[in-house]
Formats: sequence, C-alpha cells, structure tokens
Amino acid sequence: MNLLVLLDVLLEEHHVGRAAERVGLSQPAMSAALQRCRHLFRDQLLERGRGTMRPTPKDPMSRVDSG
Repeated sequence: MNLLVLLDVLLEEHHVGRAAERVGLSQPAMSAALQRCRHLFRDQLLERGRGTMRPTPKDPMSRVDSG
C-alpha cells in the first residue's frame, strides 16, 4: 500500500491501531509504515500524547501536489 495513503490515515486518526484497522493492516505493519515515513521525511511526523498522537509542526501532506 502507498505510504502516503497510510500517512494520511494516520494523520486523520491520530492513533496507530485505529488507522491500521481502517486500512486492513495489523498494528505492527502500520507502525513499520510510520517508521518508513519518518525516515523518508526526516521527521517524527506524529508524537505520542495521552491516548492519541499529535502531528509535529512539519506537515508533509501539505507538500503533496493534488493537481
């Protein structure tokens, strides 16, 4: 599955487990995808919070050309 699609779902859900369930992946597979995205963007992208994850100030999805 495309990493940008997975990252988009993670940014919407703010939760690895729920995002994984939504796209039909296991939680470990979604965590691995997040790690690959973190490496590619050289940013943590999402930080752990109280029961949820918060996006970091760097927003990689704003750089995606939708046209």
